Amino acid sequence: MSIPKVLKVLQEKGEISDELDYALMKYLLQNRGTGFTPCQPMLVELEDGIKAIKLSIDNTFVGKDNKLMGLGIIGLIYVDMENYNVLYATSKEELNTNINRLEEAGVKPQPRPHGKY
Repeated sequence: MSIPKVLKVLQEKGEISDELDYALMKYLLQNRGTGFTPCQPMLVELEDGIKAIKLSIDNTFVGKDNKLMGLGIIGLIYVDMENYNVLYATSKEELNTNINRLEEAGVKPQPRPHGKY
């Protein structure tokens, strides 16, 4: 699966439904493992004319005092706007490589808000 080419951004920021958020969390958990959260939805038109939701993937975990923490953006996921099929998601290997890069660069985890962000 190769990364789609974005022709244009239709909406820079937005929100996704709780149902889609749950479906994407479930997809990432089943296909990439724990610690990955889709965030920062953007509506885009892809090179082939498909309208899609482009989301970043954040590395998240429960830190001290049971606070939700995030290391940063480590990948992307694209979802077809029409039927909500996943068109592309960064591979588990690349996600892990990107986590290692952030840790080696000394990036410190930051608190994440609860709910949508």
